[in-house]
Amino acid sequence: MQRIIFNPIRLRFQRQILSTFIIPRATSHTKQCNSSIDRDFDAATVSTLDKNLFSNHFRKISPLSWLKTPAKGANVGLFQINELSTPDGFHILAERVVQKCEKLLDECFTPSRRKIVEILDEISDEICRVADLAEFIRNVDVEIAYKQAAEQAYGVLHHLVEKMNTNTKLYEQAKQIYDSGEGDETDRRVLKLYLIDFERSGIRLNDDNRLNYLQLNDDVLHLENQFRYNAHREYKIPIKQLPEKVRTRFYDKTITINSAHSSDDDENLREFIFRSYFRFEPDQEQILDALLRKRYQLAKLCGYPSYSHRALDNTLLNKPEYVSNYLEQIMDAIRPLADKDIKLMQMLKNRLEQNSNTQLVNPWDVARLEAIFKSEILKINTREYTPYFSLGTCMDGLNIIFHSLFNVTLNKQPTAPGEIWHPSVIKLSVDHVTEGTVGYIYCDLFERKDKIPHDCHFTIQCSRRLADGSCQLPIVVLHVNIPPSADPNVPTLLTLGLVENLFHEFGHAMHSALARTRYQHASGTRCQTDIAEIPSQWMEYFVYEPRVVKLFARHYQTGETIPDELLQRLHLAQNCFQAHRTQVQVACAMFDHEFHGPYPLKQSYDQLYSSLLTKHTSLPYISSTHPYLKFYHLVDYGARFSSYIIARSIATKIWHDQFLKDPLSKTTGEQFRKNFLQWGGEREPNELVGNVFSSTQKITIDHMTKAITDEIKENVQQRDSLFK
Repeated sequence: MQRIIFNPIRLRFQRQILSTFIIPRATSHTKQCNSSIDRDFDAATVSTLDKNLFSNHFRKISPLSWLKTPAKGANVGLFQINELSTPDGFHILAERVVQKCEKLLDECFTPSRRKIVEILDEISDEICRVADLAEFIRNVDVEIAYKQAAEQAYGVLHHLVEKMNTNTKLYEQAKQIYDSGEGDETDRRVLKLYLIDFERSGIRLNDDNRLNYLQLNDDVLHLENQFRYNAHREYKIPIKQLPEKVRTRFYDKTITINSAHSSDDDENLREFIFRSYFRFEPDQEQILDALLRKRYQLAKLCGYPSYSHRALDNTLLNKPEYVSNYLEQIMDAIRPLADKDIKLMQMLKNRLEQNSNTQLVNPWDVARLEAIFKSEILKINTREYTPYFSLGTCMDGLNIIFHSLFNVTLNKQPTAPGEIWHPSVIKLSVDHVTEGTVGYIYCDLFERKDKIPHDCHFTIQCSRRLADGSCQLPIVVLHVNIPPSADPNVPTLLTLGLVENLFHEFGHAMHSALARTRYQHASGTRCQTDIAEIPSQWMEYFVYEPRVVKLFARHYQTGETIPDELLQRLHLAQNCFQAHRTQVQVACAMFDHEFHGPYPLKQSYDQLYSSLLTKHTSLPYISSTHPYLKFYHLVDYGARFSSYIIARSIATKIWHDQFLKDPLSKTTGEQFRKNFLQWGGEREPNELVGNVFSSTQKITIDHMTKAITDEIKENVQQRDSLFK
């Protein structure tokens, strides 16, 4: 979620976007805007919560139901934007943005202008109402004509963004006005963000260096795409290359390897898959080296000691040395607990495999041993628990949570012809009991052949205060990949992983929907990654909280509430090897962090990676393997993968300090909304986190480490009690 000047598009699944520009997305909540948010909501019409709303809706949803004849009527356009009833509408919208932004740019230099930050935010709004929409269409399964038109519009806006980014006159005007003290604290905070974004993009460079910056930026984007593509590459392996002991199990001439981990019973095959997937690829390492070199050069050109310094600017732990201290501290704290995890895995391996007493647990064993622990020790069977977690009941559960905590309900709204891109998409209004509609969520929930496989959250429009004092309503798309039921008599049933993903993405969606910022540039998830990931990770706690789950998890056939004993086993299954998983995540954050330090590195990539794993992790490092070449988050997080760990530590502390006693407390929920969710990036990260805990004392890395460590200790104790 790197904020770069007029940088509109921030998809939630780690995506790279229009590179640079101070401007985030929007479409006005006014009668001039032909969009689905043109209606005002009468708060008095909010009904009491229907706890079976979504269960009833999804009960008979299957791919067969999508084949029904669509509703007849005039095409109102995607998201009820009239121009988008045809692909040509993208061209109309893009040209309109260019014309409007030219006028707004002129206003920046007129004596009778508004506050400069207001004008900049309106420019941002104009660009993003089309750029974000175009980015979404580029990533969704719509007809090719719409994709091509969106691509062209995106190109027009990219050119406009570059023009704004290099406008030194605009930067100098904004800088002078900031120095003069125009506006209140919020105005100055957001204007400062704009100035930082300008400066991070090299606006103070001379003409030659600015051209160098633009070239470096293009080179980085190209290398990122190459690295990401190669990181997702799968391999076709001839059968003759398989270990001799397992060749006879396969009848085709090749096998496809698209993951490093297997739960196969045969260790020879598991090891072969692991080593094959993480093989050394000279071309990919050259791409990585070029990417890190170009990023370093770009950061140095903009005045930063390293790319890590640039990426961490304005985050919670805003200096590389702070991040290093945190990662090392948490590694030291959880090491004994991770060692216990591996010791338990070793016991399982010894019991399962003859002559394995001398065979240590290796990385390729983990997936199988976790599966064995869940199935044989905890007796977890997906056929036993998934009937309690139909998609409808899970959506009803989300409705219960949001109604209890924030006084809002999710209500299904009708869609007009042409408004949605697939017949399975449902449109929800987020309705507050007294404030009326506060946002809209379009839910694209089902897996489809041509749909991108990433679970994510697209922002179509952000909250902001309009000139008349009203609020522009957020619009988001919640995009997940749930395999639909093929049987019309059986609803779509979710595994726990799918339930977690659904709740996680709804955390992002509600962060956007409940935002009430003055400026859309800082609204909702438009903030630093370590802040944006807190609500989504906090939401995951509700998946395993018995007092909450029992309110919605019901067997789709009998209506029986999920048994306490089953819930307890599911919670243990989720956390059985939490220390090891955390250790792996932190190790990834470590090498991402180290790779983005001064270039060139003091060691080779392989040496640095292996030394980090050898020093900090409980499993042995496997020589001649190169997992860092498959770690695509090096592209998407780029020196900020630590943000995910940091956000989790804050979310953990929020849950245990404030919600564990009463997870559905309306008082606590309202405080979380007012102190955190509504502010987005309009407050400094440390101020936001401090306000959540109503503390004048800054939250330290000691607090963060303790939150995660205490939780893991408790889960280890519960797990180990099974063996007493």
